[in-house]
Amino acid sequence: MNHATPNLDKLRNIVQKFGAHSFTSAQVAREYEDAAASAETAERFDSVLKQHATVLGIHVVPGTSGATVWQMM
Repeated sequence: MNHATPNLDKLRNIVQKFGAHSFTSAQVAREYEDAAASAETAERFDSVLKQHATVLGIHVVPGTSGATVWQMM
C-alpha cells in the first residue's frame, strides 16, 4: 500500500469477507496487497483500520494481546 489514503471501499469489502470471524490487521494487509504483509505494512494497516473503524463497521476485540484483533460490529 502506498502512503496515500487507501481505498475505503476495497477495505470495507475485505473486512466484510471475514464475516463473523475475527481478523488481524496483517490479514487485511495481505488481502489488500495480495501479498504477505511485512511487520511495517501490518502496522500501517493497523493505523488505517483504527482511523476508519467506524466507517468500516469494525471494532477491536477486547482482551487480546499482541496483534490487534478486529471484528465486525
